[in-house]
Amino acid sequence: MRDSISTNCMTTLQTLTFLLTFAFFSCNGNSESSVTKNENVLSDTQVSVSDTIKKFSVDDYPITNKMFTDKSNNSSYRKLSGNTFSVDKIWFSNDTIKQTLVFELYSDYHRLVTYHFLNNDTPIDLINKIELHTNDGKLASDKQKLKDFSGFLKQATKINSSYFVTNKGLKLGDIKQKAVDIYGSPNKKSITDEIEKLEWLFLGDEFYDGKTNLKGKPLAENSFGHQIEMYFRNGKLIGQILFNDIP
Repeated sequence: MRDSISTNCMTTLQTLTFLLTFAFFSCNGNSESSVTKNENVLSDTQVSVSDTIKKFSVDDYPITNKMFTDKSNNSSYRKLSGNTFSVDKIWFSNDTIKQTLVFELYSDYHRLVTYHFLNNDTPIDLINKIELHTNDGKLASDKQKLKDFSGFLKQATKINSSYFVTNKGLKLGDIKQKAVDIYGSPNKKSITDEIEKLEWLFLGDEFYDGKTNLKGKPLAENSFGHQIEMYFRNGKLIGQILFNDIP
C-alpha cells in the first residue's frame, strides 16, 4: 500500500516538474522572439529615418594638412604682432588678390574655425571673432586686436590664389544669391555699418538624436555641428567664417 502511494506521488511529481519545465522554456522562447522582433522593428525604424534626412558636405578650402606643417618646429604656431599673440592659427595670404585665410586648428589638424577676408576691407566683426592673446595669456581686447592686426597679415605665408576658392566654388566677390542657392535661407540676418551679415546653423549627423526638428534643413555630414557667417558689402561677399564643432 505504501509502495503504491509512493509510486503515485513520484509519478505526479515528475509530471508536474515536466509541465513546469515546458512552460518555462515556452515562455522564455516567446520572450526572446518578442525581443528579436522589437529589435528588428527598431532597427528598421532607424534606417528609415536616416534615409529620409538630407545631408550636405561641409565646405572647406583646398589647403592640405601638409601645408599646415610649421617649419620652425613651433607646435603652437605662435606669432607676435606688437603686444598681441596669435596661437594655434595658420595665416595664408596672396598679395595679388589681397586676401587672407586663417585656420584655427584643433588636434589632428581639425579645422575648428576658418576665416577668409579682404585685406583692405576686413569686417570689424570678423576681426573681433578671431581669438588673439596678450603676453600673459589673456584674451586681447578688440581695441588691441585692431591695433596689431595688420602685423599678422605681413607674417602670413604666401600661397597661390587658387587656394582662396572653396570646394563648393565660393570666393570673395560672389553675390549673395550664390550663397543662398547653396545653403538655403539663412537663420539670421543683420546689418552693421553698411555690411550685411548672414548666418547659417546646421546640426551635425554625428550628434543628431533623430528627434530634433530640422525645419527642412539638411544635416552637416560627418560633422558635430557646422556654422557659417558671411559678410556682404553692396551685395558682394567680402568675408566669411566657417565653424566646425568638436565633440
